[in-house]
Amino acid sequence: MRYFFAIVLLMSSTVSAQKKTSTLEDFQEYAKRMSGRFSSEITLIHDWPGNKKKKGDVIHGVRHGAIDIDGSALVLTDAAGAGIGKEICAYNAATKQIESFNVFNGGTVFHAVTWKESSDQWNWSLKGSLANGDKISGHGYWKFSDGGKKLELISDDFTIGGKQADKLHDKYIRVAN
Repeated sequence: MRYFFAIVLLMSSTVSAQKKTSTLEDFQEYAKRMSGRFSSEITLIHDWPGNKKKKGDVIHGVRHGAIDIDGSALVLTDAAGAGIGKEICAYNAATKQIESFNVFNGGTVFHAVTWKESSDQWNWSLKGSLANGDKISGHGYWKFSDGGKKLELISDDFTIGGKQADKLHDKYIRVAN
């Protein structure tokens, strides 16, 4: 029940659709690949509220993903530097999309759609905002390598407050399943 409101927000949000459709089986594969504990190395592409660091600083942390609600959701927590974020991800049968709602300390929120490009690359598109109302949008992908032990978050198409952000290239190493 504690995730009910996040699911309502998740399912009521929309992101423009291109070839962003997925199946329930795609979601189950994605959830399995994203589950576990990862150490993270993140280069900040913006002065993120709540992080107490500046654009270009490198922070380290932990990403934890777990399948929840009888397999209907993937819940992820990112803790790095002074920042923490929570993501709930689910398959939306009406839109045929893998949808996520993300919330970070400092007030950043966004809605994302993820779809399978290949077993090792999962594309994403997101829209949201900072706490001050500056809009965020981006497109990129998650790249798995080394048998799923390495994970990279990559984008060169990310805007914050109407301005192009630096290239996003965060690195994750699986430390536990």
